[in-house]
Amino acid sequence: MKTHWTSLTGSPETHTLEARIFHITCIFTILLFSCSIFFNYFIGLYNLSLLLIPSVFVACGLYYLSKVKYQHSLAVFVFCVLGNILFIIFFLNNSGINGPSLVIYMLFFFLVMSIVPVSQRFLWVAVNIIVAILLITYQYKFPEAVPLKHRDGFSRSLDFAYVYFFTLLIVYFIITNIINSHNREKTLAENRAELLELSNQSKNKLFSILAHDLRSPLNSIQNFLEMSLEEHLSETEKKLIHSSLLRETRYTRQMLINLLSWSKTQMEGVSVNLTALDLQETLESTILLQASLAEEKGIIINNLIREGIQVTGDHDMLELVIRNLINNAIKFTPFGGEINISSEDHGTECWISVQDNGVGITKSNEQNIFSLQSQSTYGTNNEKGVGLGLVLCREFILLQQGKIWVESEPNEGTTFFISLRLA
Repeated sequence: MKTHWTSLTGSPETHTLEARIFHITCIFTILLFSCSIFFNYFIGLYNLSLLLIPSVFVACGLYYLSKVKYQHSLAVFVFCVLGNILFIIFFLNNSGINGPSLVIYMLFFFLVMSIVPVSQRFLWVAVNIIVAILLITYQYKFPEAVPLKHRDGFSRSLDFAYVYFFTLLIVYFIITNIINSHNREKTLAENRAELLELSNQSKNKLFSILAHDLRSPLNSIQNFLEMSLEEHLSETEKKLIHSSLLRETRYTRQMLINLLSWSKTQMEGVSVNLTALDLQETLESTILLQASLAEEKGIIINNLIREGIQVTGDHDMLELVIRNLINNAIKFTPFGGEINISSEDHGTECWISVQDNGVGITKSNEQNIFSLQSQSTYGTNNEKGVGLGLVLCREFILLQQGKIWVESEPNEGTTFFISLRLA
């Protein structure tokens, strides 16, 4: 029912609140006029019945003009002009102040105030007052020109009851629609404000962390380079400095890659190229590269991805996601640990898992692990990180129409799962 009503009045995405109220006004005007054709004929007001027939078609035309042709301003202006003309004719042919004309004119004024722009409201208030005063004065001066048209007291009472019923119905529906639309837009505005605040908090936290963690490795690199210029350093000390320098450089490079990739997604400049990918072939070079880095901590990486599996994904995005997950596993796995990368078919999906036997994740940290709300922590070899890698993993997997989640037990290890569609 709600869907049909929205299709009749227009959705908030395509029509303004004023336009939707105007559509409701047209719908009830068509309904009121259609019923009034038969009702006025029944109580003996034959001229009004004939007058309302073309009025129904005019109301339908105005509804079409606003709803389908999006000429809302023009439709509203024509509605206001013709409405006043119709009221004058109605007043003269339905007993004037002795009939329900002024009640109908008050309803018409309410509808006009609901649909016209704010800048035009004073104009139509003035028109309403002037028309009402002129008609009342005209009937006072020339009472014979506006005779009582009802056949008897019963038909007059029935006419008033009929007008009251429709007035009540129209006012109820329009006020209800205005209140519901206002509440809906207020809720949307509050949600947007909340999301914006969360986004600002996340970005502020990100830049705060970067200000510290990016400066730290750069200072270390500078210090290592200055120390390497010292002539009295032994070969062992120089080798140790070069090893530390390489580690800091790798960390800084990976952090900058993640930062630039994430910034690109935030600016909506990222494009996704979904194609059929051979999973083993796509990830082989990435896993081999990470395996050489893992050797520095004595960690073994086992590539258990089965041959022949094809998934739908973006080659570069998938490589970046797996590289971040393996880096994360290396970071939190102690010396001599093990990392397994495997794949399984689950119906129309392929689940890729990166499993380690590291320090694990607590349940409290698990909830925010894919957001910038997570706390930055140090690895088992004092490796640093801003937590941006997992945020990027989630965004890139969602862009590939996949899912990512984690299962972990403290001090037992962590497994990250990725689900992608089979090609």
